[in-house]
Parts: sequence; structure tokens; C-alpha cells
Amino acid sequence: MDEIKVKNIFAAVSDKSILAPLLDSLKARPSGRKPFRLKPWKTERPGLDGFDVKFLGTQGTVDYLKSKGFDAKSVVFGFDFDGRVKSLDKKVFVAILANPSEANHLSELAKLGVEPLNAVIVDLYPLDKSNFPESMDIGGQALIRAAIKNYKNVALAFDGESIRDLVEELKFNKGETTLNFRKTQAKKAADFIAERTELESGLIVNVLDVKDK
Repeated sequence: MDEIKVKNIFAAVSDKSILAPLLDSLKARPSGRKPFRLKPWKTERPGLDGFDVKFLGTQGTVDYLKSKGFDAKSVVFGFDFDGRVKSLDKKVFVAILANPSEANHLSELAKLGVEPLNAVIVDLYPLDKSNFPESMDIGGQALIRAAIKNYKNVALAFDGESIRDLVEELKFNKGETTLNFRKTQAKKAADFIAERTELESGLIVNVLDVKDK
């Protein structure tokens, strides 16, 4: 499938400010659950008349979205083991990894009471040398990897720049993402994860004082 309409967005970010490009382009949904509407471009580029989207996410991000006037639903409850297990939730990952064109996938999702996700917005919290390896972001990386794996069906944004790119894509394509865009975002995300892993490897050597044999 090339063009995919974005209806369900999962958001889990530690730096809430990176959501600004998206939220600034959306008018908060009023009572009655009418569609979000994207503000038109000030240029001649196409805009959207109406963008009906459902926000899902982790509790902190959902609370932030609600504080900005948006409807949002938390689908991750409780941070087990002192926060070590946050977004590692089965329902979230099956919603990211499901193939909507497969009837059995949709059937399994229905049994779990979830819908397939069309976009994932997630960032990684900064690596803290003084609190390493506790500062490793396990859930965030897993979410990014899941979205990369299912790039054919899910658009991904993982930092401020990629969120701006996602907003531009949605405006230009009237609420849809193209396969080429999803491929490009997946490649950028894979490079980002590779760089992050290299940083973590360096910290393991330096902070944990691991010597190469």
C-alpha cells in the first residue's frame, strides 16, 4: 500500500516541546469530537480541510496533549519496576506491527480491542553519563525499531526535524503518508538508532570501565 491515511497516532515523548510543529498545525478538537483541522499553508502548497486523528500514548504525553486541548487516550498504564518497563506494552506493539491488509491481523487486533496505528511519534530521553546504564531508553528504542520494521504501514517521527517532516507530509498529501516518505523516515531512524547504540557502547567502555580483550 502506497498512500496511507493517518487516523491513529501513538505519541510517547520525553521532550514535549518537539510536538509543537504538529500541535501548532492542529486546532484543538472542540466538544462533540469534531475533526482536528490543520491550519492552511501560508504558501501555495496544499493544505487540509479536515484531519480526523486519534491520539494514543503514554500517560505523561497524553496528559500534555490534554492540557493543550486535544483529546488523547492513554494506552500504557503503570510504570513497573521503578519505571524500567514503561512503553513495553503488548497492545502498543501489536498495533504498530500489524499489517492492516491481512484479515487475520485485524481479527487478532479486534480481540485485543485495539486498532492499527498509522503513525508513531517517539523520542529518546538523553543519555546521562552519571546515571548510566540506568539512563538507557529501552522502550523508546523498541518503539522506533517496531515502526521501522513496519514502515510499509506506519509513519515514524523520532525528533523535532522528523516531526516537522511528518507535518509537511500530512499537509501536502491531505492527511496521508506515502510509501517513499515512510521509507525515508525509516532509514533516518535506523541511522539515529545506530548512532545511539554507538554512544551507549562508548559509555559502557568508559563508565563501566570495560577493557577490550
